[in-house]
Amino acid sequence: MNARSSLVGVALLCALGLIASCRFEPDLSRFEMCADDGSCAQGFSCLAEVRRCLPDCGVESTCPVEPPPDASTDAGTNGDGGSDAGSDAGADAGTDAGTDAGTDAGTDGGTDGGTDGGEDAGIPLSVVTGALALAVENVPYTMALQAQGGMPPYQFSVTSALPVGLTLNAGVLSGTPSTPGTFRVAVEVSDSDTPPAHADAAYDLRVRPQLLVAGPDVLVDGYTNKAYTERISAIGGIPPYSFTLVPPSTAPAPGLILLADGTVTGTPSPNGAYSFTVQVTDSDPQQPQTATLPLSVTIKASPLLLTISNQSVPDGRVGGSYQYVLRTGPSAAATWRFKEGVLPRGIGFYPDSAVLSGTPNESGSFTFVISASDGLLVNTQKSFTMEIH
Repeated sequence: MNARSSLVGVALLCALGLIASCRFEPDLSRFEMCADDGSCAQGFSCLAEVRRCLPDCGVESTCPVEPPPDASTDAGTNGDGGSDAGSDAGADAGTDAGTDAGTDAGTDGGTDGGTDGGEDAGIPLSVVTGALALAVENVPYTMALQAQGGMPPYQFSVTSALPVGLTLNAGVLSGTPSTPGTFRVAVEVSDSDTPPAHADAAYDLRVRPQLLVAGPDVLVDGYTNKAYTERISAIGGIPPYSFTLVPPSTAPAPGLILLADGTVTGTPSPNGAYSFTVQVTDSDPQQPQTATLPLSVTIKASPLLLTISNQSVPDGRVGGSYQYVLRTGPSAAATWRFKEGVLPRGIGFYPDSAVLSGTPNESGSFTFVISASDGLLVNTQKSFTMEIH
């Protein structure tokens, strides 16, 4: 069989689909062109379809083996000494490589670029935390920020000053804020891509004044079968406040009741020392605060001589209104005097009405002594401590 017959036979098999995945595109440019009359040199025959002179392999003589011009032209001489396989393999490899490379580059590049590029890009990096939880002064606070998109893990940082007492670490805002108010908190997140992507967000963090039961923690003494009135107060939060008893407490003492505004009233009996717990709730429209405090009151027989009935004074808050009345028993008739000690700046004692009143402008613990006299036999005094938050 000559080379022409071989080529035509292979082409026929490809056309009939008898050779799987057949791609017959040999490079014949290395062969001489046929003469105008279709003749070729001795040992060669003209392949009219491509007008190339191909060797008459196997008829005139053994096909000559020529070294491949490069690796893509010839895959090497096969074991049976035939050069067609090497030449065709090299030609096919070069042609296929070029065709496949072009086809694959176009197809894969377009497909992968569209599909993989879209999938790998994913959603853009962003901070998805919508708002910060409310905070309360002097109360531990924790809020985790969340991000999505980009390439995790994420790194968070602050781009504005945080409220005193708070820090941002690994995306968690935490600490104990010490100052009430509304603060602007700006943060930035970056992902782990190269170069990293960035996104930012800003929030209003509201730090609320801490709600406390101000007391007094020991109520004014009550006298058996005598009308009684005392007022429990609160500080912080948002007034007005609502007071309730905490079970199992059912009353401050036998004969006394607690009203919603913090007033304790009634006619107590019998004598004794009583303990109970109150809860106060403020009027915050976003998230009401609650606070509790154990209190006590003593009910006793009316004294024979003048005595100061108050056992303690309520706490106060810087910038908040303060007022508390001191009382005596068995009679309200007494001459009052501020004897010694220190009151918070902004608070005064008014002897004519026996009232501690004002707006404190400094915090701390303040101890002072106040005396009362009936003008005849008795001159009594008592020490109090006022806490200003």
